[in-house]
Amino acid sequence: MSEALLILQSSLSANERAAIARVAPVKQAISDRVFVAEVAGTGLDGLRATPGIARVVTGGEPVDSLPAMTDTEHLFVSAWLSSRGEKKSRRGDGLDWDTPGMVPPDPKR
Repeated sequence: MSEALLILQSSLSANERAAIARVAPVKQAISDRVFVAEVAGTGLDGLRATPGIARVVTGGEPVDSLPAMTDTEHLFVSAWLSSRGEKKSRRGDGLDWDTPGMVPPDPKR
């Protein structure tokens, strides 16, 4: 299973939102129309074709234009996209402290 960010149309009824949540279970939500969901059986193409979903974002594609959102929803989307971005590579990541060239932390700090 993977996850995707869903932005629903603002005109949906509670029953329509519940139907979408059954297809794409909510993992994290900032509002009743912007949330991160588990993507399973229907897949991304199925979600994109689902009536009532304004946008499906996976984090791997460029995000040019998004539907209108509140400031809080926009901040949630920006943070989620940032978490999906390129990971920093640090010298020594995953190596033992005594690897040649690596210096252990100073215990006096």
